[in-house]
Amino acid sequence: MARSIVKLSDFDQGLIVEYAITEQDLTNVYQYLQAMQAHIDLATWDEICLGGYYGTSALLHEVVELRILLHRDPYLLTRAPQLIKAYARSTANLDAHVNGLEAEYAYLQRAIHMIFEQFVNIGALLKANSPRPEDWDDLFETNLPFFDPTLEEVVQAKVLLADLRRLDRGV
Repeated sequence: MARSIVKLSDFDQGLIVEYAITEQDLTNVYQYLQAMQAHIDLATWDEICLGGYYGTSALLHEVVELRILLHRDPYLLTRAPQLIKAYARSTANLDAHVNGLEAEYAYLQRAIHMIFEQFVNIGALLKANSPRPEDWDDLFETNLPFFDPTLEEVVQAKVLLADLRRLDRGV
């Protein structure tokens, strides 16, 4: 499957500056996701390629996670995909994913509040956005304020996330 090309100008510039995200980060995330999700169509890289606020949230998660992993193993991305995946998924590195979740969902909540002037529970955002049930459990390891959402809150979050995805690239 051909992969889209994105550039830093496709994302929320405030966040790019806040996290000092570089073109190298973008390249590293692409390499990392190729190792982690090459077998999945319409995976995280495709979400990143949406750009805009939604793509920014997906990029942020991966940048935060990968920076932690690369700090621990600077040569991680030179390894075989199965070794990268095993390293990233090891229990010793669970905190990298948790930190990525925390950054992603705090950003999504802020972006939705800023754009749509609505406050959405982070628990509802996660349940509306993540197909991985283990992400709900990982949410308990973050410092994010959240609670178990009602079905109506999850439906509202799905609508807001869909609206966020449709906003233009290059916010």
